Amino acid sequence: MRIVQLSDIHTGTTLFRPDFLEAAIEETNALAPDLVAVAGDLTTSGYRWEFEEAKGYLDRIECENVVVIMGNHDAKNVGYVHFEDFFGPRMRSMIVPTREHGEAKVVALDSSKPDLAEGEIGREHYAWIDSEFRGWDRGPKILVVHHHILAVPGTGRDRNNLRDSGDIMAILRELQVDMVLAGHRHVPYVWSVSGVRIIHSGTVSSMRVRGMIEPSYNVIEFGTDKVEVTLRQPGGGQEPLARFSRQATTTSEIYPELSRFVRYDETSG
Repeated sequence: MRIVQLSDIHTGTTLFRPDFLEAAIEETNALAPDLVAVAGDLTTSGYRWEFEEAKGYLDRIECENVVVIMGNHDAKNVGYVHFEDFFGPRMRSMIVPTREHGEAKVVALDSSKPDLAEGEIGREHYAWIDSEFRGWDRGPKILVVHHHILAVPGTGRDRNNLRDSGDIMAILRELQVDMVLAGHRHVPYVWSVSGVRIIHSGTVSSMRVRGMIEPSYNVIEFGTDKVEVTLRQPGGGQEPLARFSRQATTTSEIYPELSRFVRYDETSG
C-alpha cells in the first residue's frame, strides 16, 4: 500500500508557496498512491476564500481515495462551516483497496476546537473509533488526525497537543491500530509505541518552518514485511525518514483492562 501524507498547506499568507504545493501534487499523481491523506491546516485563518483556494489545488489530485481533515487554523473564524461546504463531514471512515493487503480501514476526524491551538478527540468519539477499528482484519488500520499525540522533537517547548492523548494512545493500543497520520508541528518525525506507529508530516507548502527543517511531505510504503517512510521535498530531493517491520514487535504486556482507565460515553458512537 502506498500512502502520500500532506499537511499544513496554509493558504492565505505570503509564506504560502503555491509552487511547492503544485510540485507535491504533480509528484503525488506520478506516484499513483492508494491513499492521499491531507492532515489539516489547509488555511491560515479559516476564511472561506482560503478554503476555496486550497480546494482548487487539492482537486488536482488524481488518486481515487483522498481524505482531508481540519486543523486548528481551519477552525478559526468559524472556519469549520466553510470546511464542511468544501470538503464534507469533519469525521468519516473509509475502506481503501490496497495492492498487497486487501483493504485498509481509514478513520479520519477533526481534533480541532474553535479558535484554540490545542486539540482534543473527545470522549464522545471514543466509542465510534472503537466500533470502526475493533474486529477489522482485512488490512491495515489507519487513523488520520491533525494534532500531535506525542511530542515532536525540534519544535521547541511542547504545547498545543492533543489534550486527551493518554486516553487515545490507550485506545489505539487496545485496538492494535497500525498507523496514526498527523501534522500540526511542521516537523516530520516518527514514533513507534507499543506497535502504534505515529507518523508526523511537515508543512508541504509554507515557509512557517522550524530550525533547519524544510517544507516536505511523506511517502509511506506499507509492504508485506516492512513499512518505509520517505521524506520528500516538493520539487527537490528525498531521504529516508523511518523503517520498521510490518508486524509490530514488542515485549511489553499491560494487564489491567482498558475499561479501568478509559470509559466511553453511553451516548457516543
